[in-house]
Amino acid sequence: MNFDHDFDNYTRREELIELMHKLKSEEKNCFSCQGFCCTFEHNSMLVSPIEALDVYRFLESENRIDDKLISRLKEFIRKFRLDNELLVGNGREFRRNYTCPFFNEGPKGCSIAPESKPYGCLGFNALEKGVSKQGHCTSYINVLEARENRCSDKEEQINQAVKENYNLYWDKKNLPVALLHFINFSKK
Repeated sequence: MNFDHDFDNYTRREELIELMHKLKSEEKNCFSCQGFCCTFEHNSMLVSPIEALDVYRFLESENRIDDKLISRLKEFIRKFRLDNELLVGNGREFRRNYTCPFFNEGPKGCSIAPESKPYGCLGFNALEKGVSKQGHCTSYINVLEARENRCSDKEEQINQAVKENYNLYWDKKNLPVALLHFINFSKK
């Protein structure tokens, strides 16, 4: 499934990547942090079909889809009970906290390239220089909303096409379950 090259991974993340570069130039970064936002203490990230597919394609391009990754995804799904869906109304699923399977402990702990990361990950950044404690970061909602406003119509079409192509029933899902679906689908 190919998408419009004018609407590639970077284009859909442009504002968020530029924000990260701007903050980095101001020395507002996560280099001194242990990545609390990526652990079960604070992470309940849900991704859209296109975000999950972007991560899947990144992993595929890096030859990282193997038995070790599949075992890790299954372990995280089991450990954090991510396959137990609890609906909270209007078809929305209860967000369970979990540690991201691509988090490596320590500074700069994410192993996914910015051009493929979920939008919420890219939009969550330090508020001040040299952050090393939790609570000194935030979701830059204005940038996330600007990105969504610019991309929503086209992304909605793409998400619908991805859902149909990969037999998905969900609009948002936790990353381990979403990725495992794409991996299993590709084996068919």
